Amino acid sequence: AEDYISLASAITLPPTHLGPFGYSPSTGQYPIEQVTSLGYLTSPIRRPTVIEKWSPYEIVTFEAALALHGKVFHKVQKWVKTKNTKEIVEFYYIWKKTSHYQKWKSQYESEIEDDDSSDDERKGGYMPISTRGRR
Repeated sequence: AEDYISLASAITLPPTHLGPFGYSPSTGQYPIEQVTSLGYLTSPIRRPTVIEKWSPYEIVTFEAALALHGKVFHKVQKWVKTKNTKEIVEFYYIWKKTSHYQKWKSQYESEIEDDDSSDDERKGGYMPISTRGRR
């Protein structure tokens, strides 16, 4: 959750610099209004980022469908019914650059390695107990 919040914050929140408040007698001027995070987020001219358009439920469904179908995006779209295929592809290439993707990918790589090692044991003469002597 912290990675997601950090990513969303880094993408959407510009750095803010707050000047002095009120009239400055030394310069004889009022300070120019600075952009604030809240002002930036609520601005009517700001367009939401790709990640902001997705709910946590849609992201989880996307990840599960991706694990099932791989990069066959039209099949993934059948699971994430609230998004069209274009939005799924767009999200995939943004999501792939996140630290969350790296964690997700490493989870499936370790499962694949475990499956490969058990296949090697079967090739080397290992036979499950339940099938011994039943030929």
